[in-house]
Amino acid sequence: MDRKKAYKYMRYVGIAALILAIFGGKALFVLLIAMSLGLSFVIQNFPIRQLGLELVTFIAVLTGMRYGALAAVIVTFVLISYHLVMGGFISTYVLWVIPSYCLAGLIAGIFPNADIQAMGTYLTIMINSINSFFTLITSPSQIAKYLPYAVTNILFNIFLFTFFARLALAGLRI
Repeated sequence: MDRKKAYKYMRYVGIAALILAIFGGKALFVLLIAMSLGLSFVIQNFPIRQLGLELVTFIAVLTGMRYGALAAVIVTFVLISYHLVMGGFISTYVLWVIPSYCLAGLIAGIFPNADIQAMGTYLTIMINSINSFFTLITSPSQIAKYLPYAVTNILFNIFLFTFFARLALAGLRI
């Protein structure tokens, strides 16, 4: 990367940091949602659909633990629906995928004082277990395609919850 591009990206990071400093947790929340929407766009335009990259679980748990169960269900419903449409994941499995993510946000909202790292990890495993179960029941031939997604999704979310969740939750409390 040349210097001009590096400086350009540093300006964007600086502007984002300034916005966070001025608006606090609300700006972080908006930034996380924008990142989730952007990731959905990337998934649609690059051949990475088989990877379990999504920020909906992370945002669902953060929203539930910070703003409550109702807010988490609403935000999660909107984000996972957008993610599925933008990623081209429209099929019968939306019938259990959307509710499983919303359930995760609901549970996080019911237990706002739980350890966010543990809660996020357990809810990620729950979402992927529900999705694996229903995929196996309704489309047994698709489970081999789904499992690499599930494994990478669990690993990705464990990484997010281990290294960023506490900091993000604290940032939302500003």
